[in-house]
Amino acid sequence: MSTIARIAGLAALASLGVAVWFSIVLARADSYFRQATPASVQRAVEIAPRNTEYLTLRALQLDYDGADSTALTEKIAALNPYSSAPRIKLGLAAEVHGNSADAEKWLLAAAQVDHQFEPSWTLANFYFRAGKPKEFWTWIHSALEVSYGDRTPAFDLCWRVTQDAAEILNRAIPGRHQVAAAYLVYLSQTRRLEAIPAAARRLAAYRDDSDLPLLFGATDQLLAAHDPSSLDLWKLTGQPAPSGIFNGDFSSPPLNHGFDWRSIESAGVTHVNLSAPSGHRIAFNGQQPESCPLLQQTLNLKPGRRYTLRWESRTAGIKSPSGLEWLIAGQHASIPPADDWTPGELALTPRDPFNDLQLVYQRPVGEPRAEGNIELRRVHIEAAAP
Repeated sequence: MSTIARIAGLAALASLGVAVWFSIVLARADSYFRQATPASVQRAVEIAPRNTEYLTLRALQLDYDGADSTALTEKIAALNPYSSAPRIKLGLAAEVHGNSADAEKWLLAAAQVDHQFEPSWTLANFYFRAGKPKEFWTWIHSALEVSYGDRTPAFDLCWRVTQDAAEILNRAIPGRHQVAAAYLVYLSQTRRLEAIPAAARRLAAYRDDSDLPLLFGATDQLLAAHDPSSLDLWKLTGQPAPSGIFNGDFSSPPLNHGFDWRSIESAGVTHVNLSAPSGHRIAFNGQQPESCPLLQQTLNLKPGRRYTLRWESRTAGIKSPSGLEWLIAGQHASIPPADDWTPGELALTPRDPFNDLQLVYQRPVGEPRAEGNIELRRVHIEAAAP
């Protein structure tokens, strides 16, 4: 029994000795590594040849010196079977040296062990440079499927491959809400108006109210260009199709988007939506600009057809002349001061489908700036019988 115990004790001492020896060796290697000079890191690698941290730094040093780090990087890849970084590095290096077959092999291996953004994005760029659109679309779709943060470089790359908006939407943009939203923002920022309607329909299909600002913004951009697609986008926001004046009785506060009223802010001008009865009040404090727009709405009308714009207005404190008038389709009509609700009308024959109706203020010559209120209600437009 004592012999067995003695043997066990000796074995334990031997194991402890080996452990101490390894600790000393590894501490020595780490000391060399922390010096971070080419010679010291090389010494650390010699002491601990399977330490990938040491190998990686040594490979970077070789790259910096213009030497070939391929062998070290291959060793790092072998020691890290689930790491994409060394495989990506080997693939890009092979491409630089004109070895496309090895480049593709290594980059595909990186994507096989790592399904995150970087390997797929690298492959998409590789196939873009190689002029292989089929493979490009596969991997850019895969990259966007797991993308995060700023996706602008990915969208830019798609538009470098083709100017076909439908192809990009169908082949590159995955069924992810965040990506669809980011893509619509990108199209709006880069003013690719022809691609906005389909992308907006894709986003609207998610039926998420948090997307309404994006959809309203896209509608505004198309409407500013008098693009007929703005009508469809307006309906995608859940609003009824515009017919004549939208929200002409001001029963709800102006959305300041699309085909609804836009209350235009200026210094010295205040907008107030009224209820019971509904209407809209514009207050002037006498410090407003001498000339400024107040309200605006874009109307969808039939070119060449005769229309009559009608409204009711009243003023408080504003003296004659008021300096207020409606402008649309090259026609204008002044709004005279009136203490009680007073009807007004303006005949017009538009030349184009989209027409901007504006209420503007212009200080009359020889008069002080207006001070007081104007209230509007029952603004509507009537088409003459054909």
